[in-house]
Order: sequence, then C-alpha cells, then structure tokens
Amino acid sequence: MSSAKKVLKNLDPKLATEAYLPSVQAPQEIKVDEVKLRRVARPIRNVRHIPIKAQVFHSRDGPLEFSYDRKIKTPIPKNKLVVQVTHCALNPVDAKIRNGYVNATSGQIGLGREYSGVVTHVGSDVAYAWHEGDEVFGIYYHPHMAVGALQSSLLIDPKSDCIAIKPPNISAAEAAGSMWCFGTAFNILDRLHKSKYLKPESNVLINGGTSSVGMFAIQLLKRYYKIQQKIVVVTSSNGPEVLCEQFPDLRDEMIFVNYLTCRGKASIPLRKMIKEQTVDTFHEAQDATHDDVVPYMQGKFDVVLDFVGGYDIVSHSTTLIHGGGAYVTTVGDYVANYKEDIYNSWDNPSANARKVFGAVLYSYDYSHFYFNPTPGSASKNEWIDKCSELLADGTVKCVVYKTLDWKKTAEALKILQTQRAQGKIVLEVEEF
Repeated sequence: MSSAKKVLKNLDPKLATEAYLPSVQAPQEIKVDEVKLRRVARPIRNVRHIPIKAQVFHSRDGPLEFSYDRKIKTPIPKNKLVVQVTHCALNPVDAKIRNGYVNATSGQIGLGREYSGVVTHVGSDVAYAWHEGDEVFGIYYHPHMAVGALQSSLLIDPKSDCIAIKPPNISAAEAAGSMWCFGTAFNILDRLHKSKYLKPESNVLINGGTSSVGMFAIQLLKRYYKIQQKIVVVTSSNGPEVLCEQFPDLRDEMIFVNYLTCRGKASIPLRKMIKEQTVDTFHEAQDATHDDVVPYMQGKFDVVLDFVGGYDIVSHSTTLIHGGGAYVTTVGDYVANYKEDIYNSWDNPSANARKVFGAVLYSYDYSHFYFNPTPGSASKNEWIDKCSELLADGTVKCVVYKTLDWKKTAEALKILQTQRAQGKIVLEVEEF
C-alpha cells in the first residue's frame, strides 16, 4: 500500500468538519471611484484671441495706467481688419475728453484718436482692399465708447473708421499725426473754396499759425490753393523761426504778428497795420527779438482762420474783414484752455448763436467749424484720399513737435495742456 493511501486511511473524520481560522484579517476590497465624463473649462492656451495692452485712465485727476482687460476675438468679423499700432498722436480733443470725467464711476477710458501701424488680420469681405503687412494710418474716433487708439492693436471697420495706406515717403510718427489736423484744415479750406470765399487773390489771416491745423493750413493755402497774397500769421515770439525752418520755401510768403506783445489782443496790431499800411513784423536772431517795419498794402482780410479762439477779432471784424468775406473758428468765443475745457459741442453758446444768425448780424460769413472724422464725411470731397495724395507728393508735411514712449503719456499730456506745442505730440507704442 502506498504512503498516500496509508495517510487517508488513518485520517481522523473529525478533522473534516473543523475550519481553520487565520490570525490576521482578510484583505478588504479596494474602493475605486466610479468613472464619469464631465465638461471642464478649456485651457487658456487654447482660447483664440489677440491680447491688447491699452493706456487708460479712470478720472481726470487719476493716474494713467496700462490695462490688459480688452481682447480681440478671432477669427475677426469678415468686414473688419486688425491693425497693430506703432504710433499714436495726441490732440486737444483728448485733453477735453479726459477733463470731462470728474470721477471714476465710468470705468476705464482710453486715450488717442489717430494712429499709424501695420495690418495683421484681414476679414474675407475686405481682403480685396487690404492685406496683411500693409502700413496704414488713420483716425479711431469713438469718444462715447470710452476707447482710444493708444493700445497695442485696434479692430477697425473701414466703413466707419478713417484709414488709408501710409505714404512710403513719410515716417510712422508723421503719419500718426497727420490725418486729424490735415483733415480739419483741408475741409475748412475746401468749403471756403467751393463757396467762392477763397480765391487766388484772397487776403488771408491765420490766428494761431504754429498750431498743427494752422501749419497744415499755411501749406495748403500756398502750395495747393496757390494764394498769391502773403499770409498774415498771428503767432508767438518764436513762431516765425519755427515756420521758416519747417517751410523754407514759404519764408517770404508770410507776414508775422507777435501775439505776446499785444497781450492776446491781436486786433490792435492788425487794425494798425491796415490803417497805417505798415506792419511791425519780427524775427529772432542771436537770442534777441528784432522788429522790422515793412509795407503792408493788402488791406482788409477776405478770410480769417482762427485756431486760438476768443472774441477779440470778431469784436473788431468790421475794420478787419471785407464785406462778403468769411470768418472760421475751430474754438469759438472762449480762448482754448486744455486744462479745463471739456468735450461738448455746445460749450460756446454765443458762438453757436452767431453761427445761426451771422448772416443777419454781419456782412461776412461766420462759422464755428466742427470736424467730422468719419468716412461718410469724405464722400463729397474725398478728403481721406486727398490727405494721402498730398502727403505722398510732398505738398504738405506733418510737423512733429516731440515723440515720446507711451510710458510717458502723462508727460505728453502736460505738454499738450501748456498749449505751446508747435506741432504734433506723438507716442511710440511697444509691440505686445
């Protein structure tokens, strides 16, 4: 008999009914969370947009800050394009808009109304006219939407925003400061020309010759409208030096009247000039101001362009302006004050009343001009295309007073508010 069978034969039957209990606890089942599918937020790296860095303020007395809140979603609308801004110019309207925000309840407010830059995105519906890489300049004017052009990228609608190809012969800074003031000067003179007030033989007075609009007006009058008479320019003490340096070909085409010597009463030397048929013109040499008495035989003025404001010239208009002439002001009866003036088209009630009843009150045409910077305003005279054309062929140029980094926007605004800038103040916008 085998050993195995011996073991089974001797096996005690009681052992078959006994259970063996181990001394340690049996292992428990490992719990596993039930697998469920659920939605989660898309990672930020997959969100499609163009980030924007913008210069903003919250109130007129508050600091200027950089904001990163705004974005341009992509793909962009079919009828729009995106411009990466490289330069942005300041205008008096920027100071007026800021002055109007007394407290910070309105949130973030943007600065800047005109710019130059490069097209980076083009909607399919406007691809026939615009292309990526185009260098452009234009006006971004949305004062009631609290946005400005002083930001890294702009979403542009060519139907509602003025935009044009930058002429290759001008710098980006010059382009940024061109369209607003050029458009103002061109539209004023175009209206006067079409209304027969402005003719080659017209005698023209400009009050505020070193303002940006005044500089564009001088160039247009002599080079485009071919005005034969010398232009009488009321300006500050170094104004003649600036204008002669910037426009050497027009040095002998201007007669200067010193605004400072008459304490803002420009009508005094102007009336004397017409009555005595001589003018005490002036220039600067070797840090000394010299007055020269020269003949003046042009008589009263046919056209007066006022870019300073005030009631002085209007109050003596019968001795200064020909009957049937024209007086155009961009400011009104109050002398401009960029530290206090606010953006409001009805801030000159007397000037607005004179605009309505001028035909009855005066023997000349009086107008308080407001610039309309929209493409729709260009349908009658194509001023946007004309702007590009005259800049490209060198008929006019933009005079840049100072270019600053956009981190120094506060400094730029202070310069603007002094009202002594003789040309455009332009800010360089960093790539973002």
